[in-house]
Amino acid sequence: MPEDANITPWSVSGDLTESQYQRIAHEFGAKIIDSEMIERIRSVLGDVHPYLLNGTFYAHRDLDIALEDLKNGKKVYLYTGRGPSGKMHLGHILPFLFTKWLQEKMGAHLIIQITDDEKFVFRDLELNDVARYTRENILDILSLGFNPKKTHILVDTENAGLLYNSAIKVSRFVNVSLSKAVFGFQDSDNVGKFFFTCIQSVPAFMLTEHTGETWRCLVPYAIDQDPHFKVSRDVLPKIGMPKPSSIISKFMPALKGSGKMSSSDPNSGIFLDDSPTTVKKKLMKYAFSGGRDTAEEQRKYGANPDIDFAFNAYRLLEPDNEKVRKVYESYRSGAILSGEMKTLASDTINSFLAKLRENRPKAEELFDSYKFSFDKFS
Repeated sequence: MPEDANITPWSVSGDLTESQYQRIAHEFGAKIIDSEMIERIRSVLGDVHPYLLNGTFYAHRDLDIALEDLKNGKKVYLYTGRGPSGKMHLGHILPFLFTKWLQEKMGAHLIIQITDDEKFVFRDLELNDVARYTRENILDILSLGFNPKKTHILVDTENAGLLYNSAIKVSRFVNVSLSKAVFGFQDSDNVGKFFFTCIQSVPAFMLTEHTGETWRCLVPYAIDQDPHFKVSRDVLPKIGMPKPSSIISKFMPALKGSGKMSSSDPNSGIFLDDSPTTVKKKLMKYAFSGGRDTAEEQRKYGANPDIDFAFNAYRLLEPDNEKVRKVYESYRSGAILSGEMKTLASDTINSFLAKLRENRPKAEELFDSYKFSFDKFS
């Protein structure tokens, strides 16, 4: 990986190109989702999400085993999460959109772990601030319309006893040397950082542990979270639990074209509470463009949609692949100018955000019905 690109579960800096994503996956030991795997997904789920076709979710660990278990009628569930350190932006919410699709196609239960303890341990945040972000983030996620009968919100500090009793079993096999090697921890880091990965491992095996039946866990996550699950996959067999499978995504690019969107920089991305006017202003003023310097040059030479924020935002929110293909070709050929691409992206983003706002009152009404309970699994 080039020196100017750095990735950890807590920060991402530098430019991550397609070749770098491929390299990171290989270095981490994950497999690339190829055409054969896509057809396998189609055969089991009956469909393939655009994020698989366009390479947003691009790597996996034992996805073939999870698909085989699902095909054979064995118990398979989904697990993903959110660390509530601030307001959510498009880069945060889009993986949940994919997870919702997976849940619907699989007919599976889903555990969403809210790692409020992590944000207290790793960030300079007070618990009352984290609590406020926790509720707001949960409502943002639920506004996508998850099935309350099969979706289970697991807030770490609210379920500390349940998590701790399982996490200590993991902790016996995670030593300081391993934590330093995998996560880059230093002697000066607080002990909460060393222990946290044990907490994050628990939802990957808690159903098997609690019910006595084997449940295969499939975890959708971004590539920066892979170190946590490398540790989980190494340790869980040692405590008699199955390894989790995973399906791994790239990041949505930062608005300005470098790194990823950040909650701490309001101009690094499109936030879920941005007004329609703000969305359009951000796109026009800050969005990294693959277009040319002048309209004349773009008409003549065309744009590079692959590096263009507006096109990529449009591509991730437009479910019609044929529409996306036509826009791509038009933009690349010069038939569409950068300003027109930004307007199209603005309209698409604002339509998506308007739907989230429309769904939010229902999410608030059903909030308590999503709380985690083993009684809800069957």
